[in-house]
Amino acid sequence: MAYAPSKAYREGLEQYLNAVRQHDVKLWLGDYRLGKVIRMEDQQWAAKEWFPKFLPLASGIEKMARVQSEDVFSQMSSDSMKSKLDISGLPFQFSEFKYYEEAKEWLLEYSSGAFGKQNED
Repeated sequence: MAYAPSKAYREGLEQYLNAVRQHDVKLWLGDYRLGKVIRMEDQQWAAKEWFPKFLPLASGIEKMARVQSEDVFSQMSSDSMKSKLDISGLPFQFSEFKYYEEAKEWLLEYSSGAFGKQNED
């Protein structure tokens, strides 16, 4: 079982905050296919410290897709993390996917904002 290094994990989540602060993010695709297991203390940090910072910044996001890890232990870690977060009040649509292309397609479907129907690649 491979663990995500705490420092890299936390720095990565801080970069999420910076991206939302600095850019007008409408659609977000989180690709966790190569994700590793998140240590319990990092899950607790993310739920108690990071998520409360992220939520108010996320008001401009319309849709967020998350591609699940290919590693079963990482998937279990992700499920544990979600159980610590109250995602019922997210200000955007959120969905998880097994495959990257499905996540991308869902994100690019019609959204209520300025995006409308997207052209195919």
